Amino acid sequence: MVKEEEFVSELGPDTGKISISRDVIATIAGLAAAEVEGIAPPKGEEFPRGEGARRLVEVQLTDGHVRVAIKVAVIYGHPIGEVAQALQEKIKEEIEKMTALPVDGVDVEVVRVVFTEEEAAGED
Repeated sequence: MVKEEEFVSELGPDTGKISISRDVIATIAGLAAAEVEGIAPPKGEEFPRGEGARRLVEVQLTDGHVRVAIKVAVIYGHPIGEVAQALQEKIKEEIEKMTALPVDGVDVEVVRVVFTEEEAAGED
């Protein structure tokens, strides 16, 4: 039986199976978010990986399809709509490229605006 926490692909009796956990997909989404200009983690630290990404990234797997929800901050001065859309596209692209699973949607929740001084202080 397939657990809700992972996607399992049965390739055949001679080939075996492939399992991809939700944590792996959440990590991919977090790493993709870190690459988008104008995006910052909600609390100023770096985007977490693995288990830590589960605080910011929620992954739903339904019938081999992925839906992601992510909480982020936007750096002041960047257009929120444009940055959020770029984030959606980047996460979708990376998950589909790395897992070959179709992404039905990426929901972005902007929970904070980060000012340049805060971002610089978080890098120390």
